[in-house]
Amino acid sequence: MHKDIIAVEGKLTPCSSKTHITYQFHLDHPLSSLEIEFRYAPKQFLDREASQPLIIEAIGTYSDPAWVELHKKQWNDFYPLQNLMTLSLDSPKGFRGSAHRHAPEQQHMICPDGSKTSPGFIAGDVPSGVWKVTISVHCVVTPECRYELFVRGTDR
Repeated sequence: MHKDIIAVEGKLTPCSSKTHITYQFHLDHPLSSLEIEFRYAPKQFLDREASQPLIIEAIGTYSDPAWVELHKKQWNDFYPLQNLMTLSLDSPKGFRGSAHRHAPEQQHMICPDGSKTSPGFIAGDVPSGVWKVTISVHCVVTPECRYELFVRGTDR
């Protein structure tokens, strides 16, 4: 039987870049599996005019100084900019993995069966106790970005 554990949504802005949002939940008994569903939108910033100064600033910050002027002339090669958020999971016993993926819609499974556990996560029991799921907000370039996070459990 599936049970909902977390169902949250939020709105982020560029000020949220380089931050983490952690949700904790308590399992009062072991489960056979956890399912995590995560999505955010929009993925891309499709305003070319507003993107240009952001791209040029990033080129100045992250490019080898010898290449800055050339890359600034080719700023359009870096368009469109994209929002990026990733997930990580901790069990009561420690780190259980992460999903450092660029997809704006993700589904993950954690269970004892290694063939069913999502890549990036550690297969194993789903014990009782306090769990944490963390959204790492790497970059928000759009004026606003909304996310949804759902965690569901399956009883043994």
